[in-house]
Amino acid sequence: MTSLEIGLVIISAVLFAALIIVSVLYIRNKKGIEKLSQKTDAFLNNGEKIGISTQDNSLAQLQNSIADLENRLILERDNTVSQSKRNADFIADVSHQLKTPLAGLKLYCEMQQTQDENSYAQKQLQLVVKMESLVKSLLKLEKLRSDAYTMEFAEQRAENIIGELVSEFRHLFPNKSISVSGEATMRCDKQWLSEAVGNIIKNAGEHTAENGKVDIKIEQTDASTVITVEDNGGGIPSEELQKIFGRFYRTSNAAADSAGIGMSISKAIVEKHHGTIFAENGKEGLKVTICLPRYDGGLKI
Repeated sequence: MTSLEIGLVIISAVLFAALIIVSVLYIRNKKGIEKLSQKTDAFLNNGEKIGISTQDNSLAQLQNSIADLENRLILERDNTVSQSKRNADFIADVSHQLKTPLAGLKLYCEMQQTQDENSYAQKQLQLVVKMESLVKSLLKLEKLRSDAYTMEFAEQRAENIIGELVSEFRHLFPNKSISVSGEATMRCDKQWLSEAVGNIIKNAGEHTAENGKVDIKIEQTDASTVITVEDNGGGIPSEELQKIFGRFYRTSNAAADSAGIGMSISKAIVEKHHGTIFAENGKEGLKVTICLPRYDGGLKI
C-alpha cells in the first residue's frame, strides 16, 4: 500500500472511531435527558426532589440547576403558606376581638329599640348586623386561602346542587326568572361548592331589574364540568371584569349594602377544587363561568 492509501485508512479508522464515540455519547445523553425529564415530571406531580449529581459533565450541571430551582420553588411555596397562615391568624385574632364589642352594641341597640321605636336604634342595629356579617365573611375568606378548612370531596350531581340553590333564591327573588339546564357528574365538596355557586347566583339576582332573568347552564366534557351563570343586568365596564374577584372590590353598579367579599370567596373555593373561574360580558349581562376538572374514581384531589 502506498503512503497515501495508508493515510486514508488511518483517517477512515479515526473517523469511524469518532462516529462510534459520538453515537455512544448521544445515546447516553439521550437516556440521561429522558431520565432527567421523568424526574422533573415526578417533582411537578408528586413533589419528589431530583437530587444533586456529583458527576462532572454538562448533563450533571443541568440536573444540579434543576435541583436548585426545585429547592427555590419549595422554599417559596413554604414561605407563601407561612405568610398565608399568619394572615389567617391575624384576621382570626381581629375577628375575635371585634365579636365581643359588636355583640354588646347589638344588645344595646335592641334594648334601645324596645324603649323608643322612633330612635335610630333600628338603623344602628342594621349596621351592627352588617359588620358582623363582614367579619365572618372576611374570616372565612382568609381561612380558605390558608387551607384552614378541610374539603370533603365526593361524587355529586351538579344539577341537584344547583337545583337546591335555585329553590332558595326563587324565594329571595320572587319576580325574577331563574332557569337551570344541563347535567353533569362531578367530584366536589357539596357544601363549599354550593356556597361558591350561590354567591354568584345571588350577585346575578341583585344586578338585574325587578323582572330580570338568570340563566344557569351545566355542561360536561371529557375533561371538565362547566357551570355558567348569566344574567340580563347589562353587564359591567370591561375594565372591571378582572377585578370583581378581588377582596372588597365593588363594581360601579354594586348594591349599596354590598361588601365585595362574596365573589372573592367563590374564587377561593373554586381554586381549592383545582378549578378556574372568570367573568365576561355576555349578550345582555354578566356571565360568570366555573370550570372544574374531572377526576377518575381513584385519583385524589
